[in-house]
Formats: sequence, C-alpha cells, structure tokens
Amino acid sequence: MNNDPYYNFCLEEIRFYTEKINEIIKEGLKDPKKYYEESKSEWKKIYQMIPVMYMMNQMEHPESHT
Repeated sequence: MNNDPYYNFCLEEIRFYTEKINEIIKEGLKDPKKYYEESKSEWKKIYQMIPVMYMMNQMEHPESHT
C-alpha cells in the first residue's frame, strides 16, 4: 500500500464500489424488484439508527456537546 492516506482512501472507495457493482450484477439483475425492495429496507434501517448513534456519541463525548 501507498503511504498517502488520500490515495489509499481512493483505493478503498474503488474496492467498495466494485464489490457493490458486482453484487448488483449478480443479485440485482436476477430479480430487480426484490433487490430494490431489500436495498430500500436496509437504508431505512440505517436512517433509523442515525439518531441513536448520535445520542450514543454525545453520551461518550459530553464535552463536545454545545
């Protein structure tokens, strides 16, 4: 790996999105409607967790709370 953190970040992004593209090709195109609905369901769960994650972060680091 390169010592440049920005370059390494770009490589990680490439790896992540390449894996996501392969997942869509292999799974999503088999049953696009099912893939769509499952993806929306996963994102809904993630969005619902954001307030909880924020609250936990505030509890761990109360000095940063203004």
